Amino acid sequence: MNLFTYQMKKRNILFVVFLSFFLLSKASPSDSISSVYDDGEFKTFYETRLRVSNKVATDVADYLITDFNNTPAHLFQWAFKDLGLQNKNNEVIIVVKSASRDNKTGIMHGVFDVVVPHFTTFKDAKVDAIVTKTRYTNGTIKVNANIIYSSLLMKNALGTVTFIPQKNNEVLLVTNAKIKFGWFFNIFITKKRYRSIIEWRIKKFAENLKTECERRKDTVVILNK
Repeated sequence: MNLFTYQMKKRNILFVVFLSFFLLSKASPSDSISSVYDDGEFKTFYETRLRVSNKVATDVADYLITDFNNTPAHLFQWAFKDLGLQNKNNEVIIVVKSASRDNKTGIMHGVFDVVVPHFTTFKDAKVDAIVTKTRYTNGTIKVNANIIYSSLLMKNALGTVTFIPQKNNEVLLVTNAKIKFGWFFNIFITKKRYRSIIEWRIKKFAENLKTECERRKDTVVILNK
């Protein structure tokens, strides 16, 4: 084998390897989560790909807003399902006592009991939040949940769910959360506890939205048959 033939074969092999990695990266759906702690604030980023139309994703975003504003308890049947917020085996148990929306201000008022097993229970912790939806010209839908007041749990928090239209009738679901805890939980929730208490719940919440999107997609397919 002469030098020219050897170099051509080597280039061909490198090209095949590169092409394989490129195709695999295109074929694999995006699904990743990461969290950082910076200046007293936890930040979590999660994204996953939905094989549904933007119409389905938009309907689910509207459904989420409607439940937040009108029937927040219903969220535990789908969006908050299996998040284990009231599971006795958790390090922190959140018991929802009441939730109501002020139609004049658009503020959601929530009252919770926060139980730290074997340590203490914080009664009637209050949280005020505003949930909004923005639709952009490219079809992107963004839902923001902004906690503007918390008597105990947090100094402030912002959760964002974004549905971004993609090619081939797909949608990229991106979830962002920024949380600054109150004095007690800022001490109690270490980086390790954050992953075991908060991070996986952010991912599970996004997965619940994905499940609802896929359920609606399957329903549409059945109805169209």
